[in-house]
Amino acid sequence: MKISKTELENFSKLVTGLIEQADNTESICYALNRLTLEELEKVKTYFSGSATRVVAIRQREIIIGSFLSGMLIFLFSTYQSNLIVFFFWALFSVTCVLEFLRLLFARKPIHKHISLAFNRTKYDRIIAIADIILNKRYENELQSTLEKFSSSENLENLKDTL
Repeated sequence: MKISKTELENFSKLVTGLIEQADNTESICYALNRLTLEELEKVKTYFSGSATRVVAIRQREIIIGSFLSGMLIFLFSTYQSNLIVFFFWALFSVTCVLEFLRLLFARKPIHKHISLAFNRTKYDRIIAIADIILNKRYENELQSTLEKFSSSENLENLKDTL
């Protein structure tokens, strides 16, 4: 499915404007209410994405690392007379120290992850408000569709076709 360049530019302007207004709930509500149903669905889909929160990734890494290090400490204490186990334990220890030093001296990636997590909360706010507005609009469309079929003429036509 090809999308024209002007349509992409308009959508990028829309997304940029929504991100700038994401801190003020009233302005984001007003901006999202002005959008058409298709635009609102596109915005929600765009901001939903598949991104995960950085905190969840870091927690998973900590839990996995804790489990592996606990297992390695147990194996080392059990088989410490074995030279191969000692070699792997020493290699793992050096790797852990080097990873700690890398995190200590490379501060930019950590700040970048924090800013990404902060932006993710803005996107979540936009998604939540867009979801509420979409639900209201879907209810209105469903109600109008039911009203069309509730008139006696439409019921008779419907019975004839069935």
